Amino acid sequence: MTRSHQHSLLTALVALLIAVLTLQGQAMLPVSADPLLSQVQTAPRQVPVIRTRRIDFQPGASSATVKDAVVRGTRDAYLLGAGQGQRMTVKITSLEENAVFDLESPPNQAGNRQLMRQESVSWSGTLPSNGDYRIVVGSVRGNASYQLQVSIR
Repeated sequence: MTRSHQHSLLTALVALLIAVLTLQGQAMLPVSADPLLSQVQTAPRQVPVIRTRRIDFQPGASSATVKDAVVRGTRDAYLLGAGQGQRMTVKITSLEENAVFDLESPPNQAGNRQLMRQESVSWSGTLPSNGDYRIVVGSVRGNASYQLQVSIR
């Protein structure tokens, strides 16, 4: 088993454990896997678990692909810095054909994000502002193993 497969399996198992504990109303959940963004708070039953990570392109690259999985009732969030006027393309695929994403704008001065796209499998458009865009991945049914492709030009 490769290191990548081990990481994916471990990530899915942790997400499953968190989902089970959350359904029992007992979980203290990390909001983010990024140490700079990490906070711990009690998760209400109706709010899905969100793991937040940053997508960084390799030097000279304008795209990246993330392979991971979400357990039903959880969400993965990805932050991606981009500039006004750039063109972003986002595509998600899953073996089960049940993974979708929401795309949110960078936060405004009040700290609120605007939903740009909801429950999509692909999107391409010109970005309206500078900042960290957020891509939130979830499943429309059951667990979902997914491949998320993002490019900015």
